Amino acid sequence: MKKLTFAFTILFLCFTLSSCALQSPKYINFSVKPSNHYYIDEIKSKILNNQNFTLYVFDTNLYKEIEVPSEENSIIEDFVSALTTVNYSDESVDAKEPFRIKILFEDNSQYLFRIFNDSTISVSPWDGNYKEDIISIKDLPLRYNPFDFCNHIANKPLSK
Repeated sequence: MKKLTFAFTILFLCFTLSSCALQSPKYINFSVKPSNHYYIDEIKSKILNNQNFTLYVFDTNLYKEIEVPSEENSIIEDFVSALTTVNYSDESVDAKEPFRIKILFEDNSQYLFRIFNDSTISVSPWDGNYKEDIISIKDLPLRYNPFDFCNHIANKPLSK
């Protein structure tokens, strides 16, 4: 009886300790980020492939999420197309963001724009493997600036 209990204990330990090895470790990634605008390129390719998406602006001060009307979705297309390689940097940002923009594509991929101020934002997917893209937006035209867009959406009167 002792041998049978010992065998079941050993078998139980083998299965519980190796359970993580049975699944594919897709979130463990030791490779280097291909470019400092990797996630923006993904968003750009989805937009060029005419994937439908929904925008949400999240005001972190009020803790309120606002769905953006579909006629104002062009801000993302214009913003992404206005970026050049000069706008990207590799530094990190340690500030609190007043706004976030969440983009939900029809293929269930989600991207998060963290807007720190009128000159710096970061872009990352909801569950990305690499460090977020840091973007300087101080040289962009005001109509493509996500910070001003978020202020516009947050201060827009509710339609009935």
